[in-house]
Amino acid sequence: MTKAADAIGLAALRAPRPQPQAPKGRDGATRAPRRRRRRLKLRFGRMMFAGVVIYLIGAGAIGELQLLHVQSAEHAVYQQLIQTNAQNAALQRRLTFLHSTAGETQAVRSELHYAPSGSTSLAVHNAP
Repeated sequence: MTKAADAIGLAALRAPRPQPQAPKGRDGATRAPRRRRRRLKLRFGRMMFAGVVIYLIGAGAIGELQLLHVQSAEHAVYQQLIQTNAQNAALQRRLTFLHSTAGETQAVRSELHYAPSGSTSLAVHNAP
């Protein structure tokens, strides 16, 4: 009896699988099976990983944009500093020139429209 049961079991294992029958339409005719749409199975861990990656990419992009903005502001302030230093140097040269006798003479000519005589020294006083 065990031999018969083994033979039946082996025959069942070796038998070809039954093919699925094509579904029948309303009129009884067979029709082609519909394609099954694949559904994207997203697990929570994969979604969290994708979310973290997207967050890091977004944070990096925002950080780069802020860095570019700060660098442009720094460049603008640096250009203003260069201009201010150039103006200060020009004013320092003019001040040094005006403290000389030639500078005093030129200041009297340009500001007071007075041509001093060569031998008389002028005393220029700053008005309050």
